[in-house]
Amino acid sequence: MQATTRQPAGRRTGPSGTALLVLLIGQSMANIDLAIVNLAVPAVSADLHVSGSALTLMVTAYALCSAVLLAPAARLGERLGVRRVYLSGLALFTLASLACGLATSAPVLIAGRCLQGAACSLMISQVLMGIHRWYTGPARARALGWNAVTLSGGAALGQILGGTIVSADILGTGWRAVFLLNVPIGALILLLGVVLLPHDRPATTPRRGDNDIPGTLLLAAASLTVLIPLSLTRPAWIWLLLPAALPLAVRLVRTEQRVIARGATPALDLRPLSTPTVRWALTTSSGCTLTYISMLYLLSLHLQDHLHLPAWQAGLVPLGWVLAFGLAGPVIGRAPHRLARRLPFIGCTLLTTAYALAPVVPVGEGTAIWPLTAVLCIGGFGLGLTNTSVLNLLTTAVPPRHAATLSGTVNTLSTVVGVTGVALFGALYPWLSRSTWAGPTTAYTLASAGLALITAFCGYAALRAVATAPDPADTPDTPDPADATDPAAPVFTTGERPGAPTTG
Repeated sequence: MQATTRQPAGRRTGPSGTALLVLLIGQSMANIDLAIVNLAVPAVSADLHVSGSALTLMVTAYALCSAVLLAPAARLGERLGVRRVYLSGLALFTLASLACGLATSAPVLIAGRCLQGAACSLMISQVLMGIHRWYTGPARARALGWNAVTLSGGAALGQILGGTIVSADILGTGWRAVFLLNVPIGALILLLGVVLLPHDRPATTPRRGDNDIPGTLLLAAASLTVLIPLSLTRPAWIWLLLPAALPLAVRLVRTEQRVIARGATPALDLRPLSTPTVRWALTTSSGCTLTYISMLYLLSLHLQDHLHLPAWQAGLVPLGWVLAFGLAGPVIGRAPHRLARRLPFIGCTLLTTAYALAPVVPVGEGTAIWPLTAVLCIGGFGLGLTNTSVLNLLTTAVPPRHAATLSGTVNTLSTVVGVTGVALFGALYPWLSRSTWAGPTTAYTLASAGLALITAFCGYAALRAVATAPDPADTPDTPDPADATDPAAPVFTTGERPGAPTTG
């Protein structure tokens, strides 16, 4: 009989690398799918005769459903276990992809995209939780580094494969292959996950009345009042939802405070986010994410609408950005301690430099695109340094028992600030381009300068985050006393961790 054991908390480093690979491939599927679908929109419109508003909803429904459900999904992983929720999300994503691939009308396709978004939230929310719970010290840094590699690789593959798959018309399926290819891949990863992912026991069984339904509904409502107007923008009355976000957020905080006061579990526990280190680190991460997504959108507008580059060439320009982002991951995992604490600031500095140089380097019809691509590689590498080192800082500052809160907060913030950045800079650039005093070139320069200012402030926030964080060299990585008896800690079986002792 195969025995199970719990590795001593001080020595536990995490499951095998293949288990991490299963987590990261599922996350990559979600990222690739988002990028590919954007490129498949013209083919979907021609085949299903979909109107512009329905096309917009087809694209945004995925992000909207994912953003609203990220925090509840992280909490669900805390209740039921990372393994169970991740595999459920992967199975749902596979089935939803099949439904999208077989859709014969716009409503069915939109419903399938909503299911994909819900499944995406179940998968993505568990990745950071799994890394947070299963890895410590240098092993965690390496795991976060590989997470950065898969994030960038997913974005790059999405850009490369999108138009190729649609144009290839695989077995006469056209745009449907974009979704149908997820089915065999998802089934394979699901099988590997069942075999390789470690079993983690769910948290203590919730008491009666412990489910924070009002908080969950308020969190969803507050998120939607921000995301819907910024994502759809039409009809005009939809902007009336935006002012409702502030009172809903205030009501959410007060509701969660009452839930905590009576000893129940809140939908969004803000207590772990109250320390200066966490606040400054989240500010750094959110600001850099906002500028990154905004820059990709600005490039697509400027390179095609103003500089008249063909779509394939415009798509290659930011490819170096996403690939360089992934290169930063392995660097962080092997960086000496003294350098590692400076990496968040160094990354923000590189990112600021890239935004400042982007309007200066030559690019356009008849001009090589490599100077701009090289500048964007600097920015991508800087973003990778910042993103991964800040996540490492956060997972060190927040105890593993609060992994669900950290995962839900980081992923939800990333989605909200990304949509906000695209809405703000996506409106600013066309307005300045049409103005008599600016024009497209000045508009692009001013927008890039705005992004550079944001990342410069992020650099200051990164310095504050590191300054207020305890130095791991002075405070060894000891287990949190509250986690010593945490029933949600993983139980590793023999063969999942080479060299792990066994009993029995």
